[in-house]
Amino acid sequence: MLHLARGTVIRVLERQTGMQVLEVKLSRQEEGSWQKAISFAREEYSPGDNLLLNTTALQLQLGTGGFHLVVGKIAEEVDCDVAPSEWGHIMKMRYSPWQLAVGSVEEEASPFHELFLQADLMLEGTPVLIGELHSLLPPAVLALKEKNPQMRIVYVMPDAASLPIAFSQHVRQLSRAGHLTATVTTGHAWGGNREAVTIHSGLLAARHVEKADVILCMLGPGVAGTGTAYGFSGVQLAEVIHAVSALGGTPFFIPRISFADQRSRHYGISHHTTAILGRFALSPTIVTLPVLGDERDCLIEQQAQAIVNSFAKHVLVRGKAPASERLNALEQRHGLSFSTMGRSWEVDCVPFQTAVLAADMLGKSMQSGKLAANGETRLPVSSGTLEALGLYLTRNGEQP
Repeated sequence: MLHLARGTVIRVLERQTGMQVLEVKLSRQEEGSWQKAISFAREEYSPGDNLLLNTTALQLQLGTGGFHLVVGKIAEEVDCDVAPSEWGHIMKMRYSPWQLAVGSVEEEASPFHELFLQADLMLEGTPVLIGELHSLLPPAVLALKEKNPQMRIVYVMPDAASLPIAFSQHVRQLSRAGHLTATVTTGHAWGGNREAVTIHSGLLAARHVEKADVILCMLGPGVAGTGTAYGFSGVQLAEVIHAVSALGGTPFFIPRISFADQRSRHYGISHHTTAILGRFALSPTIVTLPVLGDERDCLIEQQAQAIVNSFAKHVLVRGKAPASERLNALEQRHGLSFSTMGRSWEVDCVPFQTAVLAADMLGKSMQSGKLAANGETRLPVSSGTLEALGLYLTRNGEQP
């Protein structure tokens, strides 16, 4: 299904770099029943402009935030570049009607092309915090910056969810505040400070082009799910774990945990997490589990056995769940609400506690001397190093 409709701009509601939010009237609508549309083109719109809109998501009542998507202006003659770039010929959204050319870090015209000709380019032990839910990006970033305000944090966004990074309010807010040093969009995702063809080169660009001390790799907003252990966006994170391992980075994983989601497959540790780590990931990662201090810990331990018994032999690290006062302070610092799956952190605090705990554990691992920050030389990380880190974090973490 690809549903298109004609609409007219009533007014411009928001104009950000790489994104505009418009109020539009569809041709079939009555007066006053106006809706919102979002555009990622760099052309400007004004009241009265006629647009071609992709209305598919709202036709299906999907959770896209209530937006139609602008294809472009309707005019008798159109000949313009609505996403200009100085160089680059790598196509994203290839062979779709909306394909666009970007300048990727790897290609021949790139000033970084010579860097990517090195066959032995590695992450050099750089810690990579991996997670499924985009809503957990702000608490993780802000928790890292609490302990080390000078830390260079780069967000790498793969293409399993939203493709335009401009759709993320969290990324705009974190970048504007200086909490994110840079962003990299990989695969068919686009709009980051750097573009990359693969997750591998995206991670390497974060480390060697943007000089990241820490890399965060989380899906963008708008993940897809089918109620099965095979058909959901987060499966791509197994590939991310493999890439980090192959490139000599240090993977940390934020498990998806909730006790407010009443769906049995997402109650406690989500079946998404157990599928990714228990079955699809073939390389180990450090997995942080919050200790809540009540009967919920028993369920987490039971569900974690699928991760413990996996082929990859992941390293589980447990720590006391951060206090609600800290979540509140981080939210106030961010300036946007912390919410996931439509629930605020007050209603569903465990996902955010888990993200902050993972960030804390990553920060402590850098303090251990095995992982360095601020541009110091780092060595590739082996599975034995992950085990040693897990032991260090267990012994030195805040105990319940």
